[in-house]
Amino acid sequence: MTGEPVRDVVVDVGGTWTRLALAEAGRLVGEVVRFATPNRRDRPELPVDAVRTALLDRIAEEADRLHRRAGPTGRREVGVAFGAVVTAEGVVRDASVLWQARSAGYDVRAALGARLPWARVTVLNDVAAAAWHYRRLGRFALLTVSTGVAVKVFDDRLPGAARLLVDPAGLGGEIGHVPVEPNRLAALPGGPATAARLGRAAAAGDRSARAELARLDLPWCDCGAVADLCAYSSGPAVLRAAVRRARRHPDDFAGSILHRLADGDPGRIDAGALAEAARSGDAFVTDLLRGATRHLAVAVLQVCAQLGLRTVVVVGGFAHGVGPPWFAALRGWLTELCVDAGWFSGWTAAERDGLLHVPADPGRATLAGMAGYLGARRDEVRELVKPIGESRLVLTTASRPRCGREQLLLRPRYAGLCGTDLEILRGARGLEPGVLGHECVAEVVEVGGAISGPRPGDLVTINPNHPGDDYLKLGHNVPGVFRDLLVTDLGALAQRQLVGVPRGCGPEWVLLEPLAAVLRAHRLLAEDWAGRDVLVVGAGVLGLLHVAVARARGARTVTLAARSDRRLRAAVHRGLPAPDAVLPLDSGLAAGVRSVTAGRGAELAVLAVAGNAGPAAVELSWPALADAANLHLFGGFRPGRLLRVGGGATLDPGPVRAGRDRQVVPNPAGGRCTVVGSRGGRAGDFAAARELLSTGAEPDDPPGLDLAPLVSHLVSLPALPGVATEILDHGTVAGRAPLRVVVDFRLDGTVTAPAPVATRRGTP
Repeated sequence: MTGEPVRDVVVDVGGTWTRLALAEAGRLVGEVVRFATPNRRDRPELPVDAVRTALLDRIAEEADRLHRRAGPTGRREVGVAFGAVVTAEGVVRDASVLWQARSAGYDVRAALGARLPWARVTVLNDVAAAAWHYRRLGRFALLTVSTGVAVKVFDDRLPGAARLLVDPAGLGGEIGHVPVEPNRLAALPGGPATAARLGRAAAAGDRSARAELARLDLPWCDCGAVADLCAYSSGPAVLRAAVRRARRHPDDFAGSILHRLADGDPGRIDAGALAEAARSGDAFVTDLLRGATRHLAVAVLQVCAQLGLRTVVVVGGFAHGVGPPWFAALRGWLTELCVDAGWFSGWTAAERDGLLHVPADPGRATLAGMAGYLGARRDEVRELVKPIGESRLVLTTASRPRCGREQLLLRPRYAGLCGTDLEILRGARGLEPGVLGHECVAEVVEVGGAISGPRPGDLVTINPNHPGDDYLKLGHNVPGVFRDLLVTDLGALAQRQLVGVPRGCGPEWVLLEPLAAVLRAHRLLAEDWAGRDVLVVGAGVLGLLHVAVARARGARTVTLAARSDRRLRAAVHRGLPAPDAVLPLDSGLAAGVRSVTAGRGAELAVLAVAGNAGPAAVELSWPALADAANLHLFGGFRPGRLLRVGGGATLDPGPVRAGRDRQVVPNPAGGRCTVVGSRGGRAGDFAAARELLSTGAEPDDPPGLDLAPLVSHLVSLPALPGVATEILDHGTVAGRAPLRVVVDFRLDGTVTAPAPVATRRGTP
């Protein structure tokens, strides 16, 4: 059971025209809207900011119109194919060809996203987007010749977005800005430095620099380079070459068809006149096109030989605008320059002729390719994989899973990174789930026909603990939740492992699972917490949950102890324990606790420490306990690490932590102590945790438990590998001590940000 097909908005920002359309299931639907792309080509005096603003404002206006026309409103994709060197994050590296200014660092995605709050904006280079339109060809190079020149290589054998061969930033193939005649530059007085100075000035509109380059018969590019591939082969470059040639050889120009079409004025030569003269067989233009395609043919042959390609798809407004005469010129060079050696050994005439693929629909390629890319991305999911034996996370893609009759598909909205995840990542537990993570809030997106109850749109969390198998745990030895989509089934539903949560819940609801574990521990410790003196050892999120629950249940005193002063300060800073109720975990702990409790000592104590620190923490805690105290071994213990108890006896924490044993032992510091333990929560504990978090949400509700202060950072899924590494190496996130780090799957790109704390009314 799924919803109606979603329609995306796709945009093609070219040097001449900007086009928009709707896309559904990877294909264009409906009309294509277009407008002239604001530029500075003919008006270099215009400020770059004004041109950029005009473009993005118009895109937003047309996208809003299409968005409203697409049916039910809501968050949807806007895919922008952008005619510039732009990263996968939507940040411009070089927009010289588009705006006649590099505009390096300009964030197109953020600027457009601010104008379209309903959109998830994706930005691709326009050539990269166009390649997806021709994916049926399998493995090929896509060459564009328009206001610029670039090539992208596509390999349909590869998975997901990796089919397009680019670097992690989404860049690669910008061959237009590579010099093709370095010897000529070296021969200049001052060498390449002189060429660079003149090229930058010419691109900025300096007429004297342009005149000097014309005198030297050196072409320049809008990026500021001299004698690069674009300077010879792009549309603007060929027009400039036509003007230079007409002025340098007026007699040849006077006898050409182009002369008549331009009314005899070289300054009036435009792309339309050039194309018409070429199609008329004008010798002046034919010779011009041969000069424009020679270096391009060399580049094409090099790419094919380097990567073993047999197909080159050619798109671009200039190449197809001139049409057959341009392709004839390029084919002529390819035939002349292709040597029967190396990669091209034994090629037949038909294979050589078939190297160039001239598509019938190049004008729609970029828009349709952007639609294909968004469709392909919907058919794949991201996963954060921990390679076996390695302490790192790798962002990978996989095919979108299908939903069987007895299955449900869940899309995580939020997922928490907890201490157990970090221990597995470090290798301290020896577990290899592949995909980590067991705390989440997820949306039901698809339901099999045999499933009753949950429906698409419902929000749930998952109890990672199998009620019948204590060794079967989500994110421990079963792939976890750090991925875009996960599959669960009728068994999990029957075993009450899926727990519904409120529709409007925030990222703090990932803590429902550890809260359920805390409630189970408290249930084992004591039925009544009111008026009791409580000690919590460990200032991680679990320790702070114990503090919050103890305070909410009316404990007389709640003391928090930890080795890390930084963690204690972070907890106090976010308003969790009271500043006068924190103590260092050292030999002075007992005196401190007895001071806080007026000499009584702690009646209830919870040890929630990380790693294998439990036995050492117990040794420091024994003297702080009152006679007949209850002690819960919540975390920091491993089977086989025996605890020393009174009378020289020892205690194995393994059976206790498994919830199978409850022992009354002599306290080495005097008196007796009941030691209990547990791991995880049960269905009833999840229900109690949900009730505890839900209380206080409405104005008339009694005060409830607010866990928002425990969430210190919100990060995107791609940012999590770096965040986890920093925590492992330094114990910080962006230089600050974290509490719970939560992945917000709605965040685009690589984002790490402090979580805002919107405290609910009535927070204890």
